[in-house]
Amino acid sequence: MKAIHLLIATLIMMSLASCTAESSDPVDNSSSTYFLERTYGARSVTYEENNSDNLNLNDLPAISLKEADEILSNLRKHTNAKEEHNILAADKGNQTLLKVITSQTINGKYTFTIQLNLTGYADGDLYYNGYNAECSSSLMKWYVKGFSLASDNSEGNFIFQSESYIYMKVADNGIKYMQIPVSIRGTYNPKSHDASFTYKL
Repeated sequence: MKAIHLLIATLIMMSLASCTAESSDPVDNSSSTYFLERTYGARSVTYEENNSDNLNLNDLPAISLKEADEILSNLRKHTNAKEEHNILAADKGNQTLLKVITSQTINGKYTFTIQLNLTGYADGDLYYNGYNAECSSSLMKWYVKGFSLASDNSEGNFIFQSESYIYMKVADNGIKYMQIPVSIRGTYNPKSHDASFTYKL
């Protein structure tokens, strides 16, 4: 009888030890969206949340966790980053209508483009009239909330900032929509027409 009780107690202890090992196994964590959450601040969102930003994430192809990590790692490191800038100006009376277009291509694959629509005046005032933002990759969607524009009096630059999100469709025990936060900061100088932007995720 004692032998049976000892056997049962041993089996229970082995079972508990097995469960503890599973829950703390780093390999398990790296093969789930928890890895994206921990590394990039990602979070899983529902279809209803996606719809609130007028995004149709059903169009996205499902990618593996490994692919998602590779893309986000390249974006975070700004791997082989290439920037392009273009300023389109049209005079209208005492105003100049400006389109400040800046783009950044990462690793020759992922191009993020921002177009700021501005109105400039002879006295140096600059007004923000909206924006367009797009990502060239079919593997993700990029949602920008809008920009704030402020003057940097010391340099003569205008600083624009925004919070944005990258969305991916990840296959992980079914389909999950992942939202990754990205902060944007850029500058525009109305005298030299120099413009640039960078992002952080």
